[in-house]
Amino acid sequence: MAGTNQVLVTSDNVRIVYDDYGEGPAIVMVHGYSTDAGYWHFQKNCLVEAGYRVIALDQRQHGRSDKPRFGQRMSRHGLDLRELLDSLSLKDVSLIGHSFGANVILAMFSLFGTKDVARFVAIDQSPRIINDRSWCWGVKNVHWESAWEQANFNRPFGQGSEPPRPPCVRQIFGQETDDPFDGFDHSHTTQLVMDHFVSDWRDILPLVSIPTWVVTGRHSPYYHYDGMKWLADQFPQGSFTCFEQSGHDPAWHEADAFNQKLLSFLRG
Repeated sequence: MAGTNQVLVTSDNVRIVYDDYGEGPAIVMVHGYSTDAGYWHFQKNCLVEAGYRVIALDQRQHGRSDKPRFGQRMSRHGLDLRELLDSLSLKDVSLIGHSFGANVILAMFSLFGTKDVARFVAIDQSPRIINDRSWCWGVKNVHWESAWEQANFNRPFGQGSEPPRPPCVRQIFGQETDDPFDGFDHSHTTQLVMDHFVSDWRDILPLVSIPTWVVTGRHSPYYHYDGMKWLADQFPQGSFTCFEQSGHDPAWHEADAFNQKLLSFLRG
């Protein structure tokens, strides 16, 4: 059954809502923290028209899905994704993750490997958030001594400014600003954000042997260009693109160019 507002009930009895459009090779799209399936507004129709089946979920604690106090860890989000793939009997699926969503996919890989997955797209996300003397390519200005305050959004992180987002982003998320982060209730997700911050997925990267496309924007306020290039180089079949007019959201900032590159990768 396809269409909007489809429901998966997970093994811990949480309702995950997803949209399922089109026919053809399956693509599952995993949004970042504080957004939902609407994040992929500029990709959905393009991919369906190109002959793909597009499945975009609202992760737990986000959007239309349940928001329990339990299960606020990356491993549970990764298991949710695996259960979605299994419930739909998906094979040779392409997974696309933005920001936090890219690391949710890595969490799934850490538990289940790349079974049933043909391709992976990781958009502007480091495999480790916190910087220290041994690692400098996490989120800019996030260190152990400040991480708790930053996970509670009581202390800023990142640096620089991004290109403006498309005006219609406000309508997509039904809020007054063009940043979904501003309209999100962060009060119930501190544990999830902290688990995201302290997780380290670097050991998983060499085991992801499928074609992988790492994407960043030249003006990303969170991640260094060199760190994103390093990430691509860790995957056995990694490739890399930096969108020169984009920040953290190339799928918004340069949607047409992003979609063309994405289709090329998927068809490769």
